[in-house]
Amino acid sequence: MFLYDKVIVIDIEATCWEKGQIPENQKREIIEIGICKLNMSDGSIEDKRSYLIKPTQSQVSEYCTQLTGITSEKLEKEGISFKEACSNIKNRYNSLRRTYAGYGGFDKSIMESQCKEFDVKFPFSETYLDLKVLISLMNGEKPIGLLKELEARNIKFEGSAHSGADDAFNTAKLLYQVLKS
Repeated sequence: MFLYDKVIVIDIEATCWEKGQIPENQKREIIEIGICKLNMSDGSIEDKRSYLIKPTQSQVSEYCTQLTGITSEKLEKEGISFKEACSNIKNRYNSLRRTYAGYGGFDKSIMESQCKEFDVKFPFSETYLDLKVLISLMNGEKPIGLLKELEARNIKFEGSAHSGADDAFNTAKLLYQVLKS
């Protein structure tokens, strides 16, 4: 039975390099899954957390650390495997039975490709809500970034940009406002 009481909201941070130039022998790889649950009845947000993932095929660049605040040392100390993170999400969030959402298609596509590559069961349902596309369809305008969309709607960004957990939380606030308008 599918559950409609809450929407799971995610934001993915991945290894990145200046000007998008991936060094030889490295790949773009998930290093953080930010996640929370949006209660559709009242807009409250619960169970906000960050799963730090140890990369296996790339290093965290200085540029990536400046952007996300995530260091190789932090991942080595606090990170878990991608497979373990997916299992934890599935169990903690009942994620196979709920709609999940994100701001744009990147989060969904990198999760799908990394699950396929690492032979890990995809931890989310087939029902993905791309908030960026939804807003564009409603406005009839070209999509803009999360921070600008929040600002345009007078929603205060809480936390740090490019922190998966904070971005997921702010996306959840935006999602509730859009769906209730």
